[in-house]
Amino acid sequence: MRSRTLSLLHAVAWALVLLLGGACGSSQEMTVTQDSLELRSEARDDADVVEKLPLGARVQVHSPRFWEDAAWYRIEAKGGTRWTKLDGLAPYPLRGETRFVRLEEVPVHATRESSGRVVETLKLGTEVQLLAQEPPGAAEYHGVIQGGALRGYVDEFGLSAEKPLTRNLLEASSEYLKKGDFERAKPLAKAALAMAEGNGRSGALVEAITVAETEPGELGRELIDFTEKAATEAAPPAKGTQGYVIPYRASVREGPDDRDAIVTMLPVNAAVEVLNVQGPWAHVALVAKKTPWMAVNLGDLAKIDAGETAALSPEQRGLSSRGYMRLAVLQAKRLSATEHLAQVNTLSREEHGQERMELLKRALIIAEPQEVPQVAPALIDEAFHGERYRLAVAAAVRMKEAAPGGTLAQSKEWKIETVTSIYGCSGSPLAAQVETLEFDPDGEYSKPSGSVCALITGLTSPCDVCLSDLSEYDAKEREHVLRNKVAVDEALTDHSDVITAYVKATARLEDAYPRPSRMRVTVRAGSGAPPGRLFLFELPLEVERYEAQLQVKPLFKEARVSEIALPESADAGRWEYWMSTLQWEDSAHGALFSPDPKTAWKTVQAFARGVQSKPTELLARNETAGVVYALHLSEHCGRCPSRRK
Repeated sequence: MRSRTLSLLHAVAWALVLLLGGACGSSQEMTVTQDSLELRSEARDDADVVEKLPLGARVQVHSPRFWEDAAWYRIEAKGGTRWTKLDGLAPYPLRGETRFVRLEEVPVHATRESSGRVVETLKLGTEVQLLAQEPPGAAEYHGVIQGGALRGYVDEFGLSAEKPLTRNLLEASSEYLKKGDFERAKPLAKAALAMAEGNGRSGALVEAITVAETEPGELGRELIDFTEKAATEAAPPAKGTQGYVIPYRASVREGPDDRDAIVTMLPVNAAVEVLNVQGPWAHVALVAKKTPWMAVNLGDLAKIDAGETAALSPEQRGLSSRGYMRLAVLQAKRLSATEHLAQVNTLSREEHGQERMELLKRALIIAEPQEVPQVAPALIDEAFHGERYRLAVAAAVRMKEAAPGGTLAQSKEWKIETVTSIYGCSGSPLAAQVETLEFDPDGEYSKPSGSVCALITGLTSPCDVCLSDLSEYDAKEREHVLRNKVAVDEALTDHSDVITAYVKATARLEDAYPRPSRMRVTVRAGSGAPPGRLFLFELPLEVERYEAQLQVKPLFKEARVSEIALPESADAGRWEYWMSTLQWEDSAHGALFSPDPKTAWKTVQAFARGVQSKPTELLARNETAGVVYALHLSEHCGRCPSRRK
């Protein structure tokens, strides 16, 4: 009996302990995980907010007692008892997995979203820990802990599981380039440069991505410098068979000698029939006129009287389709881009690195839009391995263009892409590369090796010296008189030195890149027939630059408008035309599609009137009303101020 009584007393005691424990509630230390956590006066949603706790604050939180609402937790603050829910609190331990900051700077937000207030920034290489239990918010933002305290929330893109090094930062940048994501590739490239402390070639990657963001076309030349080394087989085509051009462009000459004149240039994969083989030369004929790119040197055109346009004669329409090519630039089989990629995969990087690179560049140039996503990443990998970062970015640009919605994917219509005014060329323009050169009166311009054409920027005649400030008003003569002879002589002497430097610099420039000046027009052929006949024009201009506003007068009597032969049929691709021009400065060079010569002339007249009425506006553009153009005008100097009594 006594034993049963003791057991009953023990049971009652434990019940009282549990009841008292539930009445008091358990407690634990927690951290505030949201910006300005609201504490209410009572355990109700509509109760007054009487206090706010900052992000990262540490508090002792008491769980609800059995008679209280289970959703509300009690905090004993200086002002008394406060109530909150657990949504903005995290229990200890806070620390989760370790991460490292992999960008130069990563903003830390007070809330788990990109719009949250920035409370601080973390520097490259900083070690942090992730918050073990994330509060609600954007999935890509994670809480970070440093020094045992929650600092805020950062975008996971700025963090990495491995300690950042130049090598792995460049690898991460290349992965984003393979997706065409320049926005994320660039900060990783900048972090790699910072990690390398400005040494190495990683700076070239940052520069190339910057160019891709503004002028992606500038990187195109990185893909087109491959030569016959990009061949996929050793045996050239034999007499009576077809051959296909290996390099980006190959010259067709009048005779079997490098000293013979270049008739035209053929693009990669252009098809020719080998009529005969003479040592290292092949006498060839174009297989139809269906090559995707061809350059034609039109030479100096005859002067066209005002109101007339030079239309093509039947003889001019029959372009020369025969000539001589070096046998080494031809191969007997035309392979697709994916077949090139398969060939690359059979070659080891250690023994055939250069050959792999050449083949991949060639593959990307000839790739159909659906093949580009396979070829471009392979070239990006190869280029990064060889620290050819401009080439890697050029491949990424090509991939972005070929993506759905990109320019290559949409290129179904004929389009005049560019008109470029060339100052002069060293060697044949058909075989030349075009390089941008900034004019400097004190610069030295040595003749380049090989064939190079110069696209000059910043070249304009110096403004005359303004002497009105050195004059005084003569009341008797009722006019301004130059009385300060010493100052006038000094001003004229200084200006004479400026003119002398300018003349010497232009002489050096013309010696390096001899005239005539030229215009280059690039046309993209699309599916179906072109939207008209192609016309090129040169419009000399008379510029009055010493007025209050820039004034331009078209010189119609010296204008030239000439029709240019389009291919009889063309696959989607680019065609390139060259024309020698009468002048470079104070002129407009352009191209347009038109149904007939008369309409073409009227369009050029309308364009000229537009230049006359708004020269400054058109100077900042390169296309208007169906005319693609390059416009060169002398610098506007402004009128010298006149002093009135």
